[in-house]
Amino acid sequence: MVAFIVLSALALAFAGALAIPFIVIGAVVWLITFPLRLLFKLIGGILGMVFGLLGGLIGLIIGPIVMVVVVIALIGALLSALLSLLAPLLPVALLGLLVWAVYRVTKRPDPAF
Repeated sequence: MVAFIVLSALALAFAGALAIPFIVIGAVVWLITFPLRLLFKLIGGILGMVFGLLGGLIGLIIGPIVMVVVVIALIGALLSALLSLLAPLLPVALLGLLVWAVYRVTKRPDPAF
């Protein structure tokens, strides 16, 4: 058991010793690319603000137009839904018109005084 603990400690020490150069290389790469990352963040921030303002202005201009179109489309959808619900009643309405026509034809005229 003691041998296992000793060997595990040696393995961890060896792995740590192997990791040190990679940590140093990573830190060097981070330091070398730091000015470029700062520059890109600065440019990206400025462009983000410009395009954000332009997008907001375009949204303020186009937003009400889109809202009107959406309202018109919703009204049309509501009307078509109501008509589709009334469509099965069409045979009943035609039958009612037929009964009314037969009634009108067979009705006796009122006597004139």
